[in-house]
Amino acid sequence: MKRNSKQHSTYKPASKDFDYSQSPFYWLMQLSNRYTQQMEKRLKKVGLNITGWRVGMILHIHGSLSVTEITTHAGARMPTITKLVYKMRDQGLVTIRPSEGDGRVSIVAITEEGTAIIESAIKDTSKLYDTAYEGLTISEVKNVNKALRTIMTNISND
Repeated sequence: MKRNSKQHSTYKPASKDFDYSQSPFYWLMQLSNRYTQQMEKRLKKVGLNITGWRVGMILHIHGSLSVTEITTHAGARMPTITKLVYKMRDQGLVTIRPSEGDGRVSIVAITEEGTAIIESAIKDTSKLYDTAYEGLTISEVKNVNKALRTIMTNISND
């Protein structure tokens, strides 16, 4: 069910009622920037950047994935992930092998050393997550996630 567009006029830049500070996109960018700054400080201790953290966490959860699947989950461009994965391989954090089903596809797997780095990073970053969710109920976090998924779907279908 579509909602009345008048309700959302303060969120639309073309509206005379537009107020950027009321836009979810404004707050998403503010949050993303602050999160990245705080995470980069913590991740530096274990030799990772934010993209390396994403790739490491994705592989920590899944074990191994194709570069394309990692790219999708990490929300980054294929050249960025490809370059990073090879750098991580050179550091001993991941292995890369051709897919058994399709030799053109590269499968990336986290190593024991990669797992140790990610687990150390999880420890170093856990306080940030605790602080970030402070004052929010599980239900509120689920509602934020639901709203963001809806916005993402709406934009993807545009």
